Amino acid sequence: MSQTDFASNKIFYDNKHYPHGFHRSGIYSRREAELLERHGYALKDLASGLRAPATPAEEQFVKVTKGEAPATTEIEKAWLKYYRAVTTRRVVYTAGATSMDSEGGESADFDAD
Repeated sequence: MSQTDFASNKIFYDNKHYPHGFHRSGIYSRREAELLERHGYALKDLASGLRAPATPAEEQFVKVTKGEAPATTEIEKAWLKYYRAVTTRRVVYTAGATSMDSEGGESADFDAD
């Protein structure tokens, strides 16, 4: 990857999904977190179509985001990992909640005769 590939002058933070940063999320390796922070804005703009690819590496990245080619580079794999993590719905199950019937009392599956 050359210096002109995925050039961005701002550090990318996703405070909505990672309020403590990519490094502290426990999902990304140090290298992946560094790539996302350094090139995240460029990757986001390329993936959304706001920015036209300027180099062959960026053209390849756009193909990967469209599903036309497999991810082969570190930066492509890091972006796909990020994209899946923020777009996949997570189901959370909780235990210990009591169910209530419509009258406000506890419901039971048996008759208390």
